[in-house]
Amino acid sequence: MSNPRPQQPGDDPALHPNHAPQRSLVESLGDVADDLRQLYTDVGLRPYRMLSVVYRWSGGSVGRGEPTVVSQEDFLPTPNVTPAGVRGSLREGGLVERGDVRVTQISPRYTEAQVRSLFHCNPLPEGMEGFIEIVMDARDGDDSPRRRFTVIGVPVREADRFHWTATLTRQDASRLPDGQPNPVGLRLVR
Repeated sequence: MSNPRPQQPGDDPALHPNHAPQRSLVESLGDVADDLRQLYTDVGLRPYRMLSVVYRWSGGSVGRGEPTVVSQEDFLPTPNVTPAGVRGSLREGGLVERGDVRVTQISPRYTEAQVRSLFHCNPLPEGMEGFIEIVMDARDGDDSPRRRFTVIGVPVREADRFHWTATLTRQDASRLPDGQPNPVGLRLVR
């Protein structure tokens, strides 16, 4: 099927890919967007911190031996996290939370490689386990529950909104309020 128009888009010399996207106006405004989002945190409008957490299992593979926290890194500035999609269901063992959370306003200054690393989209070395954690900031004290999540799908850069977005789904085995692995929620193999 041919296009009846005299000039095709591929033949138009005025059309071309952006040869220097790293120097575009949108990229130059990333730090301004982050500064504005930091104001939300500073005035108390971002109560949920989001961290990227990595465990190392002493037995050499996930679930074998004892886990230790190798790293935890805050997403900064604090993204917009609304855990309204997580619902609790009362079971014999207590309250079980399930559901998804959409996270927006993740800094546009993260590269795709950094975002994939923070969300553990690429495999970790043997014996390492990564997840996302959402925890209330210290306004309610130090005993707020930590909720463990994993990313579903692929984080998306929304350049027209100056941010990355991601969808997270709730997992079990959240850490204790003090940040230590929860021995009750772990699937330990000795």
